[in-house]
Amino acid sequence: MTNRASVTLMAVGFVLVAGLTFFLARDWQSREPPYHRVAAAEGCDLRAGPCRQTVAGGAVVFSIMPQAVPLMRPLQLAVEAVGLDLRAVAVEIRGLNMDMGLNRTLLKQSQTGRWSGETILPLCSQRQMQWEAAVRLDAEQGRFEVPFLFDTKRP
Repeated sequence: MTNRASVTLMAVGFVLVAGLTFFLARDWQSREPPYHRVAAAEGCDLRAGPCRQTVAGGAVVFSIMPQAVPLMRPLQLAVEAVGLDLRAVAVEIRGLNMDMGLNRTLLKQSQTGRWSGETILPLCSQRQMQWEAAVRLDAEQGRFEVPFLFDTKRP
């Protein structure tokens, strides 16, 4: 077998393995139970303080610090649950008026039952950006996604 044939065979093998891996990962993801999305809290302003939304007979309280929500600076995310037995919490921040890629933060539980984590929002070419912080709850009562809306302004 020539060197060129070996390289071609290796390239074809790599493409086949990569394709198979992609399809197996998609299949694995589709088997995960979906999140039940609840309505966004009305009148919520994360810049004024934590926001609360009812979920499955309980409630979730979400906050971002600092409340000014600066870009390209560390942000502290916090979730507290009332009447929910949480097993895991994640926050996915999505750009609404421009795709800003995946920004997922897995929160860690403290001894007081509060869940917290840190993230950074990127700069955007748009002067004002609308965001959704989707709090994903994996609870004894089920899996819920609770959206909290906010905006940022580029300096």
